[in-house]
Amino acid sequence: MSLRLLVIGDIAWDVLVRPVADFVWGADVYGSVDLLPGGSSANVAVWAHRLGAHVTLVGKVGHDRMGQLMRGHLEDEGVAERVAMVHGETTRIGVIVRPDGEHAFVTDHTHPLHVEATDLPLAMLDRTDVVFLNGYSVFMARSASFARPLFDEARRRDIPVAFDPSSASLIGVYGAARLLDELGALDVLLANEDEARALAPGQPAVSLLSRARLVVIKQGGLGATAIGATGTTTAPAESISAVDTTGAGDAFDAAFLVEYGQHGNLDVALAAANHLGARVASRLGAQTL
Repeated sequence: MSLRLLVIGDIAWDVLVRPVADFVWGADVYGSVDLLPGGSSANVAVWAHRLGAHVTLVGKVGHDRMGQLMRGHLEDEGVAERVAMVHGETTRIGVIVRPDGEHAFVTDHTHPLHVEATDLPLAMLDRTDVVFLNGYSVFMARSASFARPLFDEARRRDIPVAFDPSSASLIGVYGAARLLDELGALDVLLANEDEARALAPGQPAVSLLSRARLVVIKQGGLGATAIGATGTTTAPAESISAVDTTGAGDAFDAAFLVEYGQHGNLDVALAAANHLGARVASRLGAQTL
């Protein structure tokens, strides 16, 4: 039986800008500009479905042309069942990609579309094995309170809750202690090294075990480490030539949750996650096959 994954959060179009040289403010530089489907939660949902999971994506797009195009894309990917089209503009993310594949984001927060508690009826858990939420969803809603009723019910039913904090810089703005307190106890925390440090300075991975049963640290070119009650598991990264790291962490999350959720083997789950993350980083776009 396929893993049933409930993914909650952001859906966006990525506007990828790849200059071939340094920006010249007030003038021009050559490069490329691409418009590609993204949004961290949408990336997780799309990749998890491609990996064989039954995915329910809960999110919103605007009732505009960009929303119609995104809705069509998600329908083609088989994850549009719970995606609502609402009044407003579909979220757009500016992504600056360096020649080495590293990126920086400019998130359009002027017309945020965010999930609310009414979008998450508890009956959704009747066909859910794992719940996933990311930090962008919380930051856009300016509170994690919308997810607490669902999380509390999931814990009551022993359904694992997984969370990815998404952004070290936005954790700093929001407040690490506030974020963790609002979320409550987690089963799986998936974070890169900067996000882990933002959540818990000092010895982040170890101290975060008081917040999550399993802490997975994504280390880019160094691989990944999972720390839990039974000890530490590490997996090396795959050697690639990075083109665009946008969405590589989301692909990692999808592969880890699907593999670990179905079979419970950390070594295999980390290897699968590293493989898919590397695959995404080696090409342009967060959802490119």
